[in-house]
Amino acid sequence: RDHVWQLVGPDGQEAQVRHHPRYITDDMTALRQAALRGVGVVQLPCMVVEDDLRSGALIDMLPGWAPKGGIIHAVFPSRRGLLPGVRLLIDYLATHIQPN
Repeated sequence: RDHVWQLVGPDGQEAQVRHHPRYITDDMTALRQAALRGVGVVQLPCMVVEDDLRSGALIDMLPGWAPKGGIIHAVFPSRRGLLPGVRLLIDYLATHIQPN
């Protein structure tokens, strides 16, 4: 099955990278381990691989390129009884994440 990475470049240009994954999982730790073992290329948040990039264990193959933005959903049971920290996070995200 074909998979496509939607990427945005440093000057706003867009690209689609079609690929055929050898390994599919939604577990970021497993993807990181697979990359470290040479299984293939992964697309992971910087915070997951920052130590590996700094040490040279992994390299940034497309510097300046990033995944195209997506939709973020905040799902919670109700506002009543919501922990103050969760409320702060939701308010922060609503204020700082702009559409498009």
